[in-house]
Amino acid sequence: MDSQISFNFTTPFVLSPMKSLFVAVLLLMLAACHPIPHNVKQAARDALGNARIQQDSGNKAEALQLFKDAERYGLLADDTLTVAHARFNIAANLGYYADKEEVVSLLKAAAEGFGDDYINRAYALRELGDFYQFHRAYDTAEIYLNQALAYAEKSGSVETKSNVFSAFYAMYFNAGEYEKSAESLRQFMQVRLPNMDDNLWVFYYHGMSNIFYELGELDSTAYYYGKLEELVNKMESKDDTWMYYGDLASFAEERGDFEKAYNYFYQFETGIVHAEIERRENNLALVSHQYDSALMQNELNERIITRQRWIIVISGLAAIVLAAFLVSQVRLARRRKEEAEINAELFHFKQQNMALAQKDAEHEQIQQDYADRLSEALDKEQQIMMLLDIYLNNKKANLLNDLARSVFGEKDHWKAMLTVVEEKYPGLWDTLGQKYPDLDEDEKKSFILSHFKVSRQEEADYLGTTVNMVDKIRGRVKKKMGKDLL
Repeated sequence: MDSQISFNFTTPFVLSPMKSLFVAVLLLMLAACHPIPHNVKQAARDALGNARIQQDSGNKAEALQLFKDAERYGLLADDTLTVAHARFNIAANLGYYADKEEVVSLLKAAAEGFGDDYINRAYALRELGDFYQFHRAYDTAEIYLNQALAYAEKSGSVETKSNVFSAFYAMYFNAGEYEKSAESLRQFMQVRLPNMDDNLWVFYYHGMSNIFYELGELDSTAYYYGKLEELVNKMESKDDTWMYYGDLASFAEERGDFEKAYNYFYQFETGIVHAEIERRENNLALVSHQYDSALMQNELNERIITRQRWIIVISGLAAIVLAAFLVSQVRLARRRKEEAEINAELFHFKQQNMALAQKDAEHEQIQQDYADRLSEALDKEQQIMMLLDIYLNNKKANLLNDLARSVFGEKDHWKAMLTVVEEKYPGLWDTLGQKYPDLDEDEKKSFILSHFKVSRQEEADYLGTTVNMVDKIRGRVKKKMGKDLL
């Protein structure tokens, strides 16, 4: 075939400009209904701040609820940092007696949520270590405290690093490994130097005195209790040191100094009373703030609920429109598929028709060829019959030459005759030349014609000479070939 026809039956899914505009508007509607307004993130952070205030004032239950609100709003706003802070504080407020799996899960999630905030990540892992050491899983606690120390060093924060060393001190102390506990406390002091304030020295002296008391080294215990007593009595503010008077009172009583023990117990009880009064005052100061916060939360919840209703309505409408659009596209795809199948069948029929037409043309050509050849054969037969008729009416006509001419046309008769001989006896002419090199061309022709038993006149006609010359040629052939001719 001179030309090729190709069809592509797979039609790509291409939207028209109108359909593309419709899809774009639909997506914009859905985007506009995104249920995460900016004020939800602010609500999460406000809840976190209010929870910390409640926690500082001792309202643990309210603080815990606000931390949960902060987590919920933070998840809605995709505010991972606020969620991490909320989970950390929820775990801390649940305390060591809460469900172990819940607390561990919250602290691990918080540590992961802090990401590159290495300081808070270290605090979350430190809290996880404290939780395990409270449950006497000291090996696990040590693993998480080492992780917390690594993040603390990565953060470069002195406060964070010293906080982790204080956790190591408490863990080893509770585990009964007092030497390691003392070493951790010394590392705490070295990290803080040279910026150790009085409160940090009080913590250090109190810890060392407890360690040596447990080791039974009374001289060292008395030394560090003396340092603690001297520093606590020197400090003007008793807000952060009153709790140490309880241990000082016990140690003074143990040594027999009852007057000092009574005085220290009095200061310890006074500190407890002042702390309780301060807590109640803080609670009264936060009443108005709590009321405003509750109003804000209620208002925000109402807006969120209203927005959610609109989202449901618009989402339902969008879903219906989208479903209708998808149904129309499915129908369109089916129709296109049917059209493609019909086109394929039409193409197949066209190909078959073209093949049949080509076969018909070939058959016609073959018939024409046969007709032409038959016509030529009939013409030759007519010529032969005509020549035969002439010969019968005129005996002098040269029938052999006329017949040869009717068959071979204007071609040389001998060459045509030689072609027939070569087909019957391949290589005869060349063999005669090799075996009898003395034979000339006419003598070779005479030898070959003798095989066909032609007359002297017919042989003369073939050779284009006279009968006398044929006799002479035949005599020379007999003489040269001798016995081989017999």
